[in-house]
Amino acid sequence: MATMKFYAVILLLFVSACSQDQPENHTLRIGLASAPISLDPRFATDAASHRVQELIHCGLVQLGEDFLPKPSLATSWQQTDVYTWVFHLRDDMTFHNGQAVTANDVAATIYGVLNKDLNSPLKAGFTAIEHITVNNSHQLTLSLNKPDASLLTRLNLGILPADEASKPHQAKQNMGCGVFKLDTWNNTLKLIRAKPDNTSIQAIEILPIKDPVTRVLKLVRNEIDFTQNDLPPHLLPWLKKQDNISISSQPSTTFSYLGLNMQDAILKHVKVRQALALALDRKLLKQALFADLPTLGETILTPNHWAAANIPITPFDPIQAEKLLDDAGFPRKDDGIRFAINYRTSTNPTRLRLVTAIADAWQKVGVNVSIESLEWGGFYARIKRGDFQVFSLSWVGITDPDIYRWILHTDMQPPKGANRGRYSNAQVDVWLDTAASSQDLNERKALYAKVQQQMAKDQVYIPLWYDAVVAVSNKRLQGFKPRNDGSLLPLLSTTLRTSP
Repeated sequence: MATMKFYAVILLLFVSACSQDQPENHTLRIGLASAPISLDPRFATDAASHRVQELIHCGLVQLGEDFLPKPSLATSWQQTDVYTWVFHLRDDMTFHNGQAVTANDVAATIYGVLNKDLNSPLKAGFTAIEHITVNNSHQLTLSLNKPDASLLTRLNLGILPADEASKPHQAKQNMGCGVFKLDTWNNTLKLIRAKPDNTSIQAIEILPIKDPVTRVLKLVRNEIDFTQNDLPPHLLPWLKKQDNISISSQPSTTFSYLGLNMQDAILKHVKVRQALALALDRKLLKQALFADLPTLGETILTPNHWAAANIPITPFDPIQAEKLLDDAGFPRKDDGIRFAINYRTSTNPTRLRLVTAIADAWQKVGVNVSIESLEWGGFYARIKRGDFQVFSLSWVGITDPDIYRWILHTDMQPPKGANRGRYSNAQVDVWLDTAASSQDLNERKALYAKVQQQMAKDQVYIPLWYDAVVAVSNKRLQGFKPRNDGSLLPLLSTTLRTSP
């Protein structure tokens, strides 16, 4: 019934459309589910803001698709000891106003993030920086108060001119050194090339279009040229049938999982946790609920990440699940039920469908599930303080392997960190502490592999999958290849067909 209603709405809107917007030559039109909140790199944390900022700002480093830092403003860097980083900057970079980008601007931007009076939400990621020494206009030294091997990955922070970096939050701050600069921002946000050239995309218009059906219709009717993500799976089969539409996808950095309370009287048994994982047919779940777009995974970091371990995919094996539950001391009772657990989730319809399917799968191995759906604020508040038996959530946009310290280390149990299941393993703690301070990338990779292997062995979480990055464009845009982090930077390598 819902599908028939969807197609009826599409037909009605097409019939009622009397004209189509004609695109401007050299202007790419993008439809996003939500508008950016801020273009100030010291303050923005939402995905839309980050993706637009990448086109406007540039940082000391940029992260490659393997999530290793690559040169950007910095041409090179050296870590002379665990407390000292020296950066050498390009001498040919300018802000959009023509002013040269110098080491003083970099220092001022970082100090702006650390300034307690400005209350930057990014401050916690830079607190290891004790002092910054500007050696000359194109060299600076960061002196740390504690080892922080992950600091380098956070230095993709967009750099502001020094005289802007100490000012309060400026949501429409656009004085960057990226390829594009802000032209106008009313309802539609328009970017133009900072240095016009002969490439086919000279301007980008970003339109916030919350409703996915409206976004899809505008794309098919050539009112926008491109959209990425935030599209319900049931829209994609219809889109694939449209001659003027191209769809591409790949696994994203958004990792969906089930959280488990390891201090719970039932879930503290590792065999119970393993059984619950084996009882889920994840292939069927993603086919039935998500158009088979997600990619099964066992650990938070995507397979192409430099620190990712190769963990075998947990099979669907309900027979073994039943055996493990018996071995754990939870045989079926006369009514066929072994025990009951509470599963907390948000009121999001997609989440509710997933939880219902999971509950049905667990019911088949003798586990009775009570589903408790709460509005987002109340649900997330309970999860953050560890008030649950089972819940489902996603880690979004994870690029730094230090995430494992944040969610596994004994010292990171709530309220200090995100070890919400209250996992504790002294050996894992040692590996995490060593990896956080090591200067040797190979040593860090080996340590994080051990952490991920132990995490899987102890079934700290029940992994589900990596959500897909889905990019949809019309025939005007040629050559877009999505990145697993959902970045819009691949647009810089595309071409835009212009009107005759």
